This record gives sequence, C-alpha cells and structure tokens, in this order.
Amino acid sequence: MRALAAVLLLLAAVPATPAEIFPFANVKPGMTGIGRTVFEGSRVEEFKVVVIGVLENALGPKQGLILGRLEGGPLEKTGVIAGMSGSPVFIDGKLVGAVAYSYPFAKETIAGITPIGEMIEATRLATPRAASARFAPRLGPDGPSQPLDREAVVAALQRPLRAIFPGPAAGLPGGAGAPALQPLALPLVFSGFDPATFEWARGVFAPLGFAPVMGTARAGLPSEPLPDLEPGGAVGVSLIEGDLDLSVTGTITHIEDGRVYAFGHPFYNLGPIQFPMKKAYVYSVFPSLYQSWKISAATDVVGTADQDRVTAVAGRLGATPHMIPVSVKLKGSRGGERSFSYRLVEDELFSPVLAYVSLLSVLQGNERAFGTSTVRLDARIELAGGRSVRLQDLFTENQPSQQAAALVAAPLAYLLNNDFEKVRVAKVELEARSEETVQSATLSRVWLERPDALRPGGSATLKVQLKTWRHDLVTEEIPLAIPNSARPGGYTLLVSDAASMNAVEQREMRQGFVPRDLDQLLRALNSLRKGHHVYARLVRAEDGAIVSGEFLPSLPSSVLSVLGAADTGGSIVPVRTASVWDFDLATDFVVSGSRSLTLVVER
Repeated sequence: MRALAAVLLLLAAVPATPAEIFPFANVKPGMTGIGRTVFEGSRVEEFKVVVIGVLENALGPKQGLILGRLEGGPLEKTGVIAGMSGSPVFIDGKLVGAVAYSYPFAKETIAGITPIGEMIEATRLATPRAASARFAPRLGPDGPSQPLDREAVVAALQRPLRAIFPGPAAGLPGGAGAPALQPLALPLVFSGFDPATFEWARGVFAPLGFAPVMGTARAGLPSEPLPDLEPGGAVGVSLIEGDLDLSVTGTITHIEDGRVYAFGHPFYNLGPIQFPMKKAYVYSVFPSLYQSWKISAATDVVGTADQDRVTAVAGRLGATPHMIPVSVKLKGSRGGERSFSYRLVEDELFSPVLAYVSLLSVLQGNERAFGTSTVRLDARIELAGGRSVRLQDLFTENQPSQQAAALVAAPLAYLLNNDFEKVRVAKVELEARSEETVQSATLSRVWLERPDALRPGGSATLKVQLKTWRHDLVTEEIPLAIPNSARPGGYTLLVSDAASMNAVEQREMRQGFVPRDLDQLLRALNSLRKGHHVYARLVRAEDGAIVSGEFLPSLPSSVLSVLGAADTGGSIVPVRTASVWDFDLATDFVVSGSRSLTLVVER
C-alpha cells in the first residue's frame, strides 16, 4: 500500500503535458496554488503559493506580473532562492506562470510570477537579433586608422566587454537602494578558473543579475543518470564546457512537443541564441540575507536554448548547438607542458568576451599574474572553409597575460560581427610560452656596412643595435637589397618598432580602416605587425595612391590623373612616397624605438 501511495503521489505531483493554461486575466488576489522546484538533488518538490496581487504592465506594455507569497520547504529560512527562476505555479491544476522576480533583503517570501502566456508568446518567433545588440567593432572613418594595428584590434574587444560588463555598481548591491522587484539571480558556476580571474569576473557579473560562485563541475553527482527534464526540474545553460566550465542554472516552467520554457526572465535578453541546454543537479541551498541560491551544476546536454527574451529563455530538446573548440598548450618557465581543451558558445556578443576570460584564466592561473614575466604567443583562429587568422607576438611587463588573451579574443569580435558574410569559427588553437623574466629592448643605433657605393641590384648589411632592459647590447644584422628597378637618387631608410612603423603609414594614408570584404579583413588581421619584430623600409619620394584600402605605389602620372578625375566616392588617397624594399626581423625582445638613415643610390 505504501508503494502504491507513493506512486499515486508522484503522479499527482507531475502535471500532464501539455498542461492547461490558467489565463492571466482570471488571476485574483487570494487565490492559492502550488509551485514546483528542486531544493536538493533532482527531486521536484512542491511549495504553496498565495496570490497577493496582480500587476498590469509591470514589465512593459501588456507585460503583467503576479505577486505571490511562497510557503513551504526551506523557503521560510531562505526566502526566494536564486535558481528558482522558472519554477512553475499551478492554480486548480492549470499552469499560471513561473517564479521569476523577488525583492532583495525581503523579510517575506514574496515573488513576482511571469504569466506563462507571455513566456510562450515572446519566444514563439525566431526573429533576427537586433543590430543594436550586435556591438560591432567600429570600422570606418571614426574607427581605427589604416593600416589596422594591434592596438586598434584589441580596442575592438572593449565594445562587447563594456556591453556585457558596464562596470560594477557603486555602493550597495543592485536593488538595495530601492524596493523594486528584480529578476532572480541566476547561479553562475565557474569551474576550472583560477581564483584571480574569478574574483575579477565576480565583480562584473554580479551587478548584471548573476550569482557567480566557484565550483567543480560534476563533483559529487549521483552514479545513476539524472531524470529527464520536467516542469519544476533544474535546467542548465552553458557558456563554456570542458576543462573550463561556465554555466547558469534555473528551473523548467513548461515542456510541450519538445519545446522547453524556463527562467521567466531573460538570461541577457540577447534574442536568438544557440547555447547548450543541459540537465542540472542541485547539491543544496545556501541561505543568505541578501539572496539565497542553489548550489548546483549543469551536467548532460539534452538540447539547445535558442531564444533569450524578456519573459523567458526557451529551447528545444534534441539537437545540440555548434560550439567553438579551443585548445591551449602552455609551456611554463618551470618546465613541462600543460594542455587545456574546452568549447565556447558561438555568439556575436559573448564569444569574444568568453575567449578573453577563459584564456586569461589559463595563462594567469599557470604563471605569475603580476610582476616580472614574458608571454610568447602563437595562435590560430580557423574558420569553416579553411580561411584563418594567425596571431603571433611577445608580451612583457604590464600584465602580459591580459595582453595575450586580448590579442586572441579581439579578432573574434571583428569576425563574428563583420557585415560581409556569416562566419563559423571552426576552432581556436593557441600555444604560449611563459618565462619569469623581462624581455624588452630599445632600438639604440642603426648603421650601414657596405664596401662599395649603393647601386641598383646591389646589397649591403644593415646593423641594428638593441639595448636590453639590463643595458646589455645586442647587435642584429639585416641584409639590405637594392632592387634592380631602383632609380638613382636619395632614399630614406626607416628602422623602427611596430607601433612607429604603423604610425608613419597611418599619417600618410589619412583614412580609416574600411575593408571591402571579409578577405580584406582577414588580410588586415593576418598582417598585424608584431611587437618583437624590427621593421625596416627603404622609401623614396614618388607619387602613388591608396585605392579602396589597397596601397598602389609608383603610379604613372597618367594613371594618377585618371584616378583623380574618377568618381570614386572619396576612396582614393594620394601618397607622396613609395617603398622599394621592406624587411622585418624577429627578435627575442619586445622592441621600442625608431631610427632613420639617409642613403644615396648611384648609377
């Protein structure tokens, strides 16, 4: 009899699918209902809900909210719990909506309940993401100069960073200064991240409605498989999975024909998304005066969350989304090699930021975050179809791990937000070597050693002297080759670091970086000058032009006249010098400084 009673109780606790809907218009104060959620493990438990008010247009035009007092289970001690977002509420056995809002520091368990009709309606259509939510890097006259340089590329990462992380709020936590309903915080579990990166991330995620916590993915899970998703059960949405894991957990409100509705409020209100939807396990509830939260972990992927709207996050069971594989090989200053493998969601806004946070954690967690250190980077971003971006550089002083992580993450912002074609990132591969020393040098002297006069087709040896940060002198040699086509006369030989050579070109080109297509953008990213290279260029005074972003030196006067007369919409910029020889020399130092020589090529 006990077994039969248990079975009947279990059947009574699980609503039929599809559930009948209790219309929002019929909800009245004083009504009582039942809510369902997981307080521990994977077992769905009930709690009592008493309707105390109905708020019309609470979240916006025709977006109402139900106020309810929650009773039962641990709620008297914990208050409304972060992680309950999406917990379904039933009146007379019919689905009313999802627990989704609360008052911080509230003495009573009063929650805001999002009507289920609005959750379904908001996630019904897969409309494109609004352009205002894309945060594309600025390309054009007001953006980076031509040619594109490393600093401009890294600056592109600031837009999605500022969009997602506008900065920690001053004073009390959000909502503490005014008695306003707020979306329940989503427990955001960081697994595999180093403490320093987590502390930084916690400071910027917490004001955005998340409850960041350090965790260990899958630790302490039961040996038997978790049950299938059901209303009231825990659900996870992952941003990173693998050796590093970053996931949020909430509660399922409704499942119908494989369509899953959860949270009752947005994740970030991104619109269309492609994030892994997973089963989740709740270890326990952590009580807090500010807001209690579920200690939980996302586990097995079961589908795709594809809509992130103001009233719900929705998805579909079955197919799983494409994610960006990331592999990192790190050689440390203390010997040995460590490898990391994980996957990022592919998203215009979040992917660059997630790449930065994860790479920073790997680099910073295995070497010194501050003090004397140098990071040598070799990375490749490969797109579907075979096109790729190669990034190589050396960073020393001024938190090199942050610089290295930003240089890899920033091109993702350009690629994923380009206006030319939709790209799919096939993989990101990175090799880094870290040493606990400073490897910087200044360009102190350049001179030319030649036995004879310079002539077309001739050669000479260019000597470059570097002074290291310890004041040691290092001399490098560059073979200077005079082209056969070089005209007799005066030339300028410029030897400089990457930043100085970029500045010279930018002053001459006098235009913003405006790529015509994705291939030109890829060429610009692949042509970024490197901080540990010495660049040499031999130039002469000669007319040329930049046409649609492409440098065309030594143009005949007749061609320049035709170009000047053509209606090109301002895409032609005349230049007064032409480069006849270029060379770049890799060194073991981050180089700064520039020098120039005046040379004469004789007949």
